[in-house]
Amino acid sequence: MTALAKPIQSPPPAASVPAAERGGKVVAYVTDAATETALRQAAAQLLVSEFEVRRGDVRTAARDLARQRSPDLLIVDLSGIELPIGAMEALSQVCEPSVTVVAVGDRNDVALYRNLRGLGVAEYLFKPLPADQVEALLGRAAGTAGRGGDTGRQGKLVAVTGARGGVGATTVAVNLAAYLADIDRRRIALVDLDLHTGTVALHLNLKPGRGLREAIEAPERVDGLFLERAMQPASDRLDVLATEEPIVPPVAQNPRAVLDLLDCLRGQYHYVVVDVPHGLSETARAVLDHAALRIIVADGNLAGARDALRLRGAFEASGTARQTLTVHNRRGAPGALSQADFGRALGSPADCAIECRPKPLVEAATLGEPAIRRCAPFKSDISRLAGAVSGQSANGAAGLLARLFRSGKAAR
Repeated sequence: MTALAKPIQSPPPAASVPAAERGGKVVAYVTDAATETALRQAAAQLLVSEFEVRRGDVRTAARDLARQRSPDLLIVDLSGIELPIGAMEALSQVCEPSVTVVAVGDRNDVALYRNLRGLGVAEYLFKPLPADQVEALLGRAAGTAGRGGDTGRQGKLVAVTGARGGVGATTVAVNLAAYLADIDRRRIALVDLDLHTGTVALHLNLKPGRGLREAIEAPERVDGLFLERAMQPASDRLDVLATEEPIVPPVAQNPRAVLDLLDCLRGQYHYVVVDVPHGLSETARAVLDHAALRIIVADGNLAGARDALRLRGAFEASGTARQTLTVHNRRGAPGALSQADFGRALGSPADCAIECRPKPLVEAATLGEPAIRRCAPFKSDISRLAGAVSGQSANGAAGLLARLFRSGKAAR
């Protein structure tokens, strides 16, 4: 084990962060009394408003945060953990992208330090913790959290749109979001950008609110507290932002305000899944250009394949280097193209295919619940799409590890 040649550089002095700005919730998981005392003394000196110490290590933190919202600053103890990187990987599955993570441990190991820093951990300190270093670190991190500073970690923006109207794009978006939340245990925001006739809320038996319209018309109001009040929980890890405005007059959408809203959500969720209405309005186009991943849904008729091909070509011509997936929905429907013919009309095989299963999907929509909870074969189809979205199908655990605490850097 190689020792660090010199102490880890301390952050700027804590005095540079005014006490009034040192907000944000701080939670620390530590295994020994000396570390707890050092952290409590630093928090008291800095007047950190919300500070909590819990006994336990990184595994305890992962267990707790699987059931709770993440704090602004999380301190975890790696002492005695045989495979600390693996333990941090498990923690990454439950932490929200906006959290700042600091690790402490008993290993004076430069390789561990570099691996943790490379994975997005803000800092690693080894015990015993020097008082001045703890104060400087806690002051900087808590001050940044309180001001809503950018941690450099953002969730992934996924835009789902139909090649034509009525091809099942909303069904795909709702069930993809539900799968990522319920099965992959990621924190998901699902946004319906059809303010007048959107059906995301209906699919999940939710009453549409007014938060989405207010966020678009008054973007200066959007912050963490606003989103907490505007989002509607569909499950413990799936929150929905949808509205149902009168048909007339149409609500004018400011593309910049919509993008700012989605970026704000990316700071709070692992994935932001957006149901983008068919028809290339200015706002729809802006969201599709901004998304890290675009999913085009087409049913198995010739017109659907043609329009999917044209839409994919328009994305490529825009010059934005974004991944695009094409979904062949309702494969095997009566009168539809075969899979081979659909691929030929599209110019290449679809990235994902979803079989035609109208009965369970209609039943699920009528009951207001995701179809993946009622139809195992449909769930299997959606799982393959979710794997393509998260990269797990191609990269496995290595891909997950590479995205530890920084799932959205590539999306920016």
